Amino acid sequence: MSLAENLIAASSRTRAVRLDWVAAGHFLLLVGFLAFTFASTQSFYPQTVAERAAGSGFDRLFVTAMAVLAIFLIGARSEAAWTCLRGNKLMVAVVLFSLASFVWSDFPELTLRRATLFVLLTIVAVGIAASIDDLPRFHARLHRALFALIVANLAVTVLWPAQAITDIGVAGLYGQKNEAGGVAMIAVVVSATYAFGAQRRLDRVFGLLGAACALVFLILTRSKTSISLTFLGLAVGLLFWIAQRGGPRFALLVFGGLSAAVVALLGLVMASDFNGQELLGKFLTDTTFTGRNELWAFAWRAALQRFWLGYGYGAFWDVGAAYDPLARLEPGTWLGDVEVGVINEAHNGYIELCLHIGLPMTCVAVCAIVNALFVSTRKAITARAGAAAYAMAALLLFLHLLHNQTEANLFMRGTSFCNLVFLLCFAVARDNFARAPRHVG
Repeated sequence: MSLAENLIAASSRTRAVRLDWVAAGHFLLLVGFLAFTFASTQSFYPQTVAERAAGSGFDRLFVTAMAVLAIFLIGARSEAAWTCLRGNKLMVAVVLFSLASFVWSDFPELTLRRATLFVLLTIVAVGIAASIDDLPRFHARLHRALFALIVANLAVTVLWPAQAITDIGVAGLYGQKNEAGGVAMIAVVVSATYAFGAQRRLDRVFGLLGAACALVFLILTRSKTSISLTFLGLAVGLLFWIAQRGGPRFALLVFGGLSAAVVALLGLVMASDFNGQELLGKFLTDTTFTGRNELWAFAWRAALQRFWLGYGYGAFWDVGAAYDPLARLEPGTWLGDVEVGVINEAHNGYIELCLHIGLPMTCVAVCAIVNALFVSTRKAITARAGAAAYAMAALLLFLHLLHNQTEANLFMRGTSFCNLVFLLCFAVARDNFARAPRHVG
């Protein structure tokens, strides 16, 4: 064998070892990220106000370790990582702005610690996305992980009902039923899209079984928002499936239908004399959204006081009992009477983010998600490979925007939906999965 042939063979062996290391690192990081995202370390141990203000040392250590591994993966796949970041410039800008907000924060140490955790989780998401070479395989792994999680939740509900079942619904492994409902909603979408995209009959059955189990758990949670959004998401997902077969004519038909719906909505608004409460009353039995309207009004008034920059990332709620924003309210309303520390979010992601970083950057954050939604929707309709995975991303991004009407997880560090959305946004921006080397999933 000539010297040139020896060099070529040595180079091939080095590349194979490098790819094997990236594959192992990717899998390990993905498992850690999903465990941190969907299996909270505080599930069975409700924290006090002081403990929430101090934060979890274990969580910080775990996220830091994941970020170190992610940096090595980013170094190994620097071009792909740059593609992920370049496709999400607005998202990166919001994350960096959140970190910079410690300068004007009322609690700079809290903001610096919480925003740093946010940055580290973003680095982890980039590391995972940059090392994905096969989007359908990543979709399959996500389905399997969530299927196992749903089975664990159902098992806990059966075996430990005193812990898993509350007066208002099943919480499973989580602190409260709305969080459990949100995870179940995500699992239904992931498993259903996996089933529709599977090539083998066994995989389709496995996907449908996962979706059915998640749907059962979702109904048990009695989370009205998540249940409604899940069925809406499945209906929109069916449109993706039809659009792939209908082509441009179907797209035009959908556009016409949406235009007619907007016109009809405007007609309803005019018929109700532009009275939003009256209009909602035509469709909802509880127009206060279980008392959230008072909380939204309070949070919005507070947000307007710091319109441009907000109070600093993570510096409004969970700042200690003495400085809790609700502690200063006079008794007489349910907000004034509630125990300090019980409420630690605005239950509206858009108002919540305004409290943290101001209205202008909140608009930028929404644009970042909408941009990723448009990209994933286009690929879900036009892509020949990985269409089901792109449809999954598009549906979850769409539901994320709607879910934040009544829950707060928009750009909120550590929340299940936010973590997954960040990963999906970076993964969708990754250029041409089909032509990448098929070594990791």
